[in-house]
Amino acid sequence: MRKTEGKRTKIVTGAVPAANRAAEPDALHEFPPPTPAPPELIERAAALVRGYPECFWFWHPEARVRHLEDVRLVVEHLREYGDRRAWWAAQELNRCLSLLFKKTY
Repeated sequence: MRKTEGKRTKIVTGAVPAANRAAEPDALHEFPPPTPAPPELIERAAALVRGYPECFWFWHPEARVRHLEDVRLVVEHLREYGDRRAWWAAQELNRCLSLLFKKTY
């Protein structure tokens, strides 16, 4: 559709009416529910958080590792902010995490 304003021509694309926008799902803001982590993985990740507090300066004292995303965060911060021992601990934790996602045929 073209609208003419004086000498300028403005092309207007087919905009969605406001009434229809609310009914459409917003794919960018909808996330699947977090996947709970197995208890032994939670214990191992929580022990590493307590053992390497310098890597978790942002971590609230009452925050708990509960989901696989939390375990991935522990691995990332051990690798980024820790020393060599923390890096190796992150490798061990990541190995346990990757076993959960290993494909079985």
